[in-house]
Amino acid sequence: MSSNDAPSPIVRLGFGIAAFFGVMGGPISGYFLTRIFFEAQASANWLSVTGTLTKAKIGETGFGRYVADVAYTYRVGDNDFVGSRIRASDGEYNIRDGAVQAIRGLAVGQTVQVYYSPSDPGQAVLRTGAGFQEYALLLVPVLMFGFGLWSFRLLWWTRRRG
Repeated sequence: MSSNDAPSPIVRLGFGIAAFFGVMGGPISGYFLTRIFFEAQASANWLSVTGTLTKAKIGETGFGRYVADVAYTYRVGDNDFVGSRIRASDGEYNIRDGAVQAIRGLAVGQTVQVYYSPSDPGQAVLRTGAGFQEYALLLVPVLMFGFGLWSFRLLWWTRRRG
C-alpha cells in the first residue's frame, strides 16, 4: 500500500468491531472467569459427604463438542441434593478424549466423595481446588483485552493514514 492509499472502510470496520469486542469482552469474561476461579479455590475448603454416582457418560452438544455428563446424589442434614459438576470449571471439550479423561474412574452406582459449599449445600463438586485449567482461564480476559487495545491502535493508525 502506498502512502497515499487510504485503508479500506471494511478494514477499519473490522478493526473497530474487534476493538469493541476485545475491550468490552475482556472485562466481562474476566468477571465470570474470575468468579469460577475463586469458586474453584474455595472448593478446596468445602465440607464433604459421601454420595452415589447416578450418571457418568460422555454427552455431545451437537456442534462437535463434548461434555462430561455426570449426576450424583448426596445428603446434607435432612436434605437430599443432586449434583452434576465434577469441577468448578466444568465445560465443553473440543475432543472426545477430554470428556473421557474428566469421567475417568467414575462409574454409575459408585460411592463418591462430594464436596459442597457450607453456605449453599446445593452447590457441589467431585474434585476440588484450582488446577491448571482454572489458572489458564484467567489468561482469556487479559488476552481479549490486549487484542482489543491492539485493534484500537490499528484503527487509530488507519485513521491517521486515511
